Amino acid sequence: MSTSKSSKSIHSDAIANREFDNYYEIFVYSFCDSDDDGVGDFQGVETKLPYIKEMGYTGIWLMPICLSPSYHKYDVQDYMSVDPHYGTMRDFEHLVDEAHKLGIKVILDLVLNHTSDKHRWFLEAVKDAERGNKQGKYYNYYNFSDYNEAGYSTVGNSELFYEAQFYGGMPDLNLDNPEVRDELDKVIKFWLSKGVDGFRLDACTNFYTGDTVKSAQFVGWVKATCNKYKADTFIVGESWTTSGNIAEFYRGGGDSFFYFPMAKDDGYINQTLYADNPSDYFYHAMVELVDIAQGHIPAPFLDNHDTPRIAGVFKRDSAMIKFGYGLLNTLNGNVFTYYGDEIGMVSFYNDPDKRIGMLWDSNQKRKIAPPGVSKQEYVFGGVKQQQADANSILNYYKACNHMRLNYPAIALGEQQRVDYPDKQVLIVQKRYKQQEVVVVINFATQSKAVRWTKGGDLVVSLTVDGHKISMDNGVIDMPRNSIALIKLK
Repeated sequence: MSTSKSSKSIHSDAIANREFDNYYEIFVYSFCDSDDDGVGDFQGVETKLPYIKEMGYTGIWLMPICLSPSYHKYDVQDYMSVDPHYGTMRDFEHLVDEAHKLGIKVILDLVLNHTSDKHRWFLEAVKDAERGNKQGKYYNYYNFSDYNEAGYSTVGNSELFYEAQFYGGMPDLNLDNPEVRDELDKVIKFWLSKGVDGFRLDACTNFYTGDTVKSAQFVGWVKATCNKYKADTFIVGESWTTSGNIAEFYRGGGDSFFYFPMAKDDGYINQTLYADNPSDYFYHAMVELVDIAQGHIPAPFLDNHDTPRIAGVFKRDSAMIKFGYGLLNTLNGNVFTYYGDEIGMVSFYNDPDKRIGMLWDSNQKRKIAPPGVSKQEYVFGGVKQQQADANSILNYYKACNHMRLNYPAIALGEQQRVDYPDKQVLIVQKRYKQQEVVVVINFATQSKAVRWTKGGDLVVSLTVDGHKISMDNGVIDMPRNSIALIKLK
């Protein structure tokens, strides 16, 4: 056996003092309803913090919580309030405090690209526009035009138009306006004062539509603004774009960006399962993920609230669902999991279908359904039932999460491939500080006897069917689609 191309460690000044986290994305509306009114709330999330910790998640990302006219709340009406459907500000503050007591970080979805058309700023801007007052304070909070350009909507019955790249109810802010930045500075300071640990930035590619460099620089401005008020904040950006553009975003000064080329049906992880040479294909993805981050924090994931749920991508096959998550958890960086994926929840046709209620018990009476849901289906049962099944999807997810927590070299280490003649087997050594581990992956749908003569202890056995990995006399017996972790030191 010999070693081949290595990849840099992600360990740098950007991550040195924060290590890494396993993040869990929560849509509060659909997560847990504490008062049985049909809408999830802060108190419901708080009751599930012990579950989140037990599962091995060390951070939660809350999708938007501010006052909003929509169920999804990506159109903010008031940046310094919480939507009353979710509870009070005191409820939110208590949730953050209780999360911190359990060692769970809290980051908020921060929507800075646009507001709701019901936001006070926009209502005042429209008044300015209708009066023809182009010097008005709020008129210049947005991007108005005398021409109907792509991505623009009409101001009432006037002959003016405003930028709204998503739709007319979400007018884009003029982020070049110093007064707008002052307002957003206040918003950031406000939420950091509530104890949050950072933000997920929505729609980064739209900050300056068509200008990746300026959009990336704005992310850097957000990070610098956070640093004024709180050290060690974590900023992760939604950059639904190519790997080259994601690299440009990292150069702008943000901490982390979701690596969309890894996710969804056309992403590296799913495509690895169909590759002629899966070991080469997946190792290329491992290296690329780290290289694109340029010493910052990668953010690999399988799906989120905007994409089809991964259980559907993996054809509702529990073995594929498990193995896909296992592969994700061999990667460097902060891994993100969408709520409900750990029980194999599926989605259907529209956005509400991707955000159906979490199933805590297969026998629970009420299942949350956001407005517009066309269908709810729970293929593999609820949390309670899966907790009792040692071979469930949930318990596989739990094992993966704790593997990362127990062996930081997986998330943080310099990685180097160990040459092996079978293209269905990948062996990667990872080193971080004094820890050295070896990840061994069997991509085949049948068992493999993998030669390994460098010793060490088999410390983690991830299998999709309950069979165990064993290591003896220089051979690792690996069931189909299995992952072994060997600790060298």
